[in-house]
Amino acid sequence: MLKIAILNADKPKDHLKQWGDFADMAIKLLEETRQPQDQVEYVTFQVYKDDFPDLKDLKSSGYAGIYITGSVFDSFANDISWIVKMRQLLNTILTEPGYPPVAGICFGHQIIAASLGCKVDRNPAGFEGGVVSIQLSPEAIGMGLFQKADCSGSEVLRLSEVHNDIVFEVPEGFINLGSSEKCQVQGFYKKGKVLSFQGHPEFVTEVALILAELSFKVNGAISKAELERIKDQTSRQQNDGVFASQYIWKLFRGELWTVF
Repeated sequence: MLKIAILNADKPKDHLKQWGDFADMAIKLLEETRQPQDQVEYVTFQVYKDDFPDLKDLKSSGYAGIYITGSVFDSFANDISWIVKMRQLLNTILTEPGYPPVAGICFGHQIIAASLGCKVDRNPAGFEGGVVSIQLSPEAIGMGLFQKADCSGSEVLRLSEVHNDIVFEVPEGFINLGSSEKCQVQGFYKKGKVLSFQGHPEFVTEVALILAELSFKVNGAISKAELERIKDQTSRQQNDGVFASQYIWKLFRGELWTVF
């Protein structure tokens, strides 16, 4: 039995109710990509409600991995107690031995960086949304990350993205997975310990487009012209979220120890 801790960092959204909350989407994606022979128990912690796992339990209760969802909250906030607590928790998990590996999605990616003292803030280039092409870094390619069996030397990963914040620095001992036109740090990898994405492997394309539309209509984060550009770009992109999720499982199953 593989046991996965889901740290859910946001409440359900009415406009996404047919897909459930971010934890539901995470579990659906992981279920879709797990090995058929694996039995998996998902334990969800509503961290945005101050519901956190016990550090001792994470070490001793057979957890194979920790998955941190996205969130509308700022990972760098100092006036929200659960976010401060989460950064402290992650600093311990990431700097001390014996804890399960961590996968971070969007907010999860950002709070990993923030917990290790790296700068996270608003993106000067503005909102990034839709399905985005990520140019994989030479280090990621050299390590064999996100290489498709039917494609020699894969250089691009395409993921749903919905974010206004970015990570500005790569933590010591980590590699940057890749970059896009608007975001130079699209994810992290640390051998056997962390795999993170600025994008959302769990978001189907429709979800990415709904959230881009809301960024125009409700939040005013983008112009009508930018929304149309995002829609056009997305219509011409394959969404590699399911493929990317296979590497989350490689991390949780200990198979990324073989990546050099």
